[in-house]
Amino acid sequence: MNLSTLNFSPPSILSLIATAFALIATRLMLEESCAVRADRDPLSNSVRAMVRRFPRVTYALAIVIGMLLGHELWP
Repeated sequence: MNLSTLNFSPPSILSLIATAFALIATRLMLEESCAVRADRDPLSNSVRAMVRRFPRVTYALAIVIGMLLGHELWP
């Protein structure tokens, strides 16, 4: 397969982004249920603490994601 012949359309890129977010969310939910069963702190607590510790980075990441989605979905 030659990479120069691949055409990435906006719907396919959006699908890849949505799939990545779904995989991350599924992984966090699975880890949290395993952590509750093992009686330890779940990873989502660490993610929440990191987001609260670096609010500007989180805001900038949200802006970048919004710009990418807006660019891909703008008619």
